[in-house]
Amino acid sequence: MTLTEEVLKTKLGTEIPMTTRGILYLCEYKYGTPELIIHDERLYDSAYEALEAYANIPNPESQLVTGNTFNELITDLIQLHEDVENEKWLIELAEYL
Repeated sequence: MTLTEEVLKTKLGTEIPMTTRGILYLCEYKYGTPELIIHDERLYDSAYEALEAYANIPNPESQLVTGNTFNELITDLIQLHEDVENEKWLIELAEYL
């Protein structure tokens, strides 16, 4: 995996520090489209803290990525960024919401 400048940013354009181990996107799901709109994001230096924050928000549309290492985090983030652009994935997400 090549860590390009684009890959090292969140969907909202925030540069991701190397200490980050969790990213929480606060989202809204548009059923008619389907579309996942990211309204806000939170970056965490601990995967546990990110998971705890995700578990304690009343927003099931929100998305979380974590990694034990920075590279694991970025790998999962790249996959999530691809998923939120994939209509099939978005339709499947609606089934869980």
